[in-house]
Amino acid sequence: MLAHVNTHPLEKSLAGEPRKEDLRDLDARLKQIISSLPATIVYNPIMTALATVAFVIGPNTFGHVSARNIIAALALQVITSALARLVYRANLNPAHGLAVAQRELVLFVVVYSVGTGAVGWLWWSSGNAVNNVYIAILMVCVVWAGAFTRSAHRLIFTVGTLTTTAVFWLRFLTAPGDTALVMSVVAPVYMAYILVMGGVARKRVDEMLAVRFANEDLTDALRLARDDALRKRFEAEAANASKTIFLANMSHELRTPLNAILGFSDIIAEQSFGPAIERYREYARDIHNSGAHLLSLINDLLDVAKIEAGKMEIDPQPLDLEPLLEGIRRLMAPRALAKGQTLNFTLSSHIRQPVADPRAVKQIVLNLVSNSVKYTAHGGHIEVVCLPADDGGFTISVMDDGPGIPKEKLARVFKPFSQVDNRYDSNGGGTGLGLALVQGLAQLHGGRAWIESEVGAGTKVMVYFPLAVHVPRQVLRAVR
Repeated sequence: MLAHVNTHPLEKSLAGEPRKEDLRDLDARLKQIISSLPATIVYNPIMTALATVAFVIGPNTFGHVSARNIIAALALQVITSALARLVYRANLNPAHGLAVAQRELVLFVVVYSVGTGAVGWLWWSSGNAVNNVYIAILMVCVVWAGAFTRSAHRLIFTVGTLTTTAVFWLRFLTAPGDTALVMSVVAPVYMAYILVMGGVARKRVDEMLAVRFANEDLTDALRLARDDALRKRFEAEAANASKTIFLANMSHELRTPLNAILGFSDIIAEQSFGPAIERYREYARDIHNSGAHLLSLINDLLDVAKIEAGKMEIDPQPLDLEPLLEGIRRLMAPRALAKGQTLNFTLSSHIRQPVADPRAVKQIVLNLVSNSVKYTAHGGHIEVVCLPADDGGFTISVMDDGPGIPKEKLARVFKPFSQVDNRYDSNGGGTGLGLALVQGLAQLHGGRAWIESEVGAGTKVMVYFPLAVHVPRQVLRAVR
C-alpha cells in the first residue's frame, strides 16, 4: 500500500508534484526528527560540560586543554542548542511547509555536526593516546546519537552522519601519532557501518509507518462508513415515517368507499327496498363478505400504521373478561365448527379486576384465535386460557395443535408483513399484520407477546398485561 516508502518523498517532489501519500510520509518522518530536538536543546550543553570534567581533574592523563578551548567548545554547543530551539519552535506552526522544514533540518544537522566535530579539534591533545581515544569515544557517542534520532529520514541521516564523521576523520588524518593514524583508518569503516545500520533502522521505521498509515486509512474508512450508515439510517427513518403517514392516510381514504360498498350490498342482500333475484342476493352476500374482509385488513393496516407513528391511543378501564371472551367464542365458533375443530375458552376465577382497553384485548384475542382456526388442520383443537400473572396482571394464551413454527423463524413473526412458510403460508392468506398488531397493542399496555412453538407440535401464543397500565406520552414505536 505504501510503495512510496522505498523512494524518498524529496526525490519524488523534485520530479513533479508530490502525492498526498508522499506528503503524509514526509510529514511523519520530519516530525520524528523534530520531536528529538528538545533533548538536543537540553542535554547537548550538559553532556559537553560533563565531558570537560576529565580535562579539569585529570589533565596529566586526558591531556592539557586550555580554558579558552573548553569555553569555546561549550559556546559552540550553546549556539547549536539555540539553533535547535529556533528550528523546533518554527516547526510548531502548522502552516510551516514540509519542504521548508526539510531544508531547515538539513541545514541544521550540517551546522550541528560541524559544531560537534569542532569540539574534537578544540579538545585534541597531540601525542596523548588517552586523549585521542577519549575524543574517539566521544565521536562514537555523538554519531550514534545522531544516527538514532535521524534514521527516519534518509537525507538528513546521511548528511548528519557523513558531516560529523568527516570532521572527526580530518582531525585524525592531520594529527601526528600512532593513535591518530589508527583512528584515521578505523573512522571510514565505522562510518560505513553506521550508514548500514542506519538503513536497517530506517526499514523498521518504514514498517512502523506502514502499519500506522494502514491504521489511519482504516480509521478513516470506518468513519466514512459510519457517517454513510448514519445518513442512510436517517434517510430510512424518514422514508419509514413517510410510509407510515401514507398508509394512515390511504387507509382512511379506502375505508370510506368500502363502508359504502358494505352498506349497499347489505341493503341488496336484505331486500330492504323490495324483492330481488336470488342470484343477486348471493352476489350481494359475496360482495359484503369480501368487503368486510378487505375492511378488516385495512383496519389492521391502519392500526399498525398508528402504532408505528406513535398515534395509537388506548382507553384502559376496568375490564370484565367473561362476556368479552364469550363474545369472541360465539363469533369464532361457526368458523371452527366448519373445520371440525374444538374451540375451548377457560377463564381463571383468581384474576383480580383487570385494567385494559376492551377493544384492544378483543382485537388481540380475535387475531390469535383467527390465526389458530385458519392454520390448524380439520379436526384440530384450539384452547384459549386466561390466567393471573405473578405481579397481579393477567395473561391470555392461545394454543393449538397445528403445524407449528420452526425455531429459527420465531424471531420475525411479530414483524409487520412477515409470514412464516409452513404456518403463515400462501394457502392461509393474510398480510402478516395480525401478530404485529398483537405485539403493538400489548406493548401499548406495557406488556408483551411471545410465542412457544415447534414444528409438528403446535403453537402457543401468550400475551401479558400488567396490573398497572402506563400509557406512553411520547411516540411509542411498539412494532420493531
